[in-house]
Amino acid sequence: MRLICRLTKQISIALLVSTTACNAASSAPRSRNSPQEPPRTYVTHLPKNRQPTQPVPLVLVFHGYGSQGKDLAKLSGFNQIADRENFIVVYPDGLDRRWNVGGNEDVAFTNSLIQQFQKRYKIDSRRIYATGISNGGFLVQRLACESSSQIAAFASIVATLPNGLQSQCRSSRPVSMLMINGTDDRKVPWKGGTLPYGQILSVPSSIDFWRQHNQCPKPAQVRSINPRVQLDQYTNCKNGSEVELVMLKGAGHVFPRGGGGANSLIDASREIWSFFGRHRSS
Repeated sequence: MRLICRLTKQISIALLVSTTACNAASSAPRSRNSPQEPPRTYVTHLPKNRQPTQPVPLVLVFHGYGSQGKDLAKLSGFNQIADRENFIVVYPDGLDRRWNVGGNEDVAFTNSLIQQFQKRYKIDSRRIYATGISNGGFLVQRLACESSSQIAAFASIVATLPNGLQSQCRSSRPVSMLMINGTDDRKVPWKGGTLPYGQILSVPSSIDFWRQHNQCPKPAQVRSINPRVQLDQYTNCKNGSEVELVMLKGAGHVFPRGGGGANSLIDASREIWSFFGRHRSS
């Protein structure tokens, strides 16, 4: 199944509520045994040159609040990267266009979805990845605590670690985590605060949580891409794990898609795939 959609260079979260359809959604397995729960849906992109007998990576991409998987499939650019790098992308849909970060149903749904794709396609089980934006990024932080046995690496965009996960994070293994955040984000403040999901950590505190979890040595390797983009990387962590922060100076609540000029923001999807490509499940 291939989605062909027009791209933009930079995506505001407000644009992610577009209702333009790219493709009909597929049905997903129910994540709990409740007859009242509506069917779960998702959009799939299969790479152009996929060989059915060849194992390929699987990337799950979670939309933001008020959006749907088809919107992110259209605007993120992951389909084009998947065609080039030969991996499957799935864009799940949250119930009522949102993810319940504090509940268990969306974690269960994600685990069931992975199992369904492993049965349907030849998936490289060591190369399953999860990324998400805003509300979907908070879910990715939750998955990093609860599903790291199935997922090799995680990337959140304009999201941080919910405060309650500090003491409840159940991952017993290192977690490779990439975070992409704007310093002037008013919806998910750099310094943390209170959101509808509850208290969230600041961006630096979230990075430090994963650095300590992975036993990464200080200091970070700091690299300036341009005046607006800085990369802080913690490498040589336990079992080859890694923690990386992409700091978007002066940027707000956006999904950066690059662009031209010396002050352009980074292309988040390319950076995420580059990060994922460095990591495999043990």
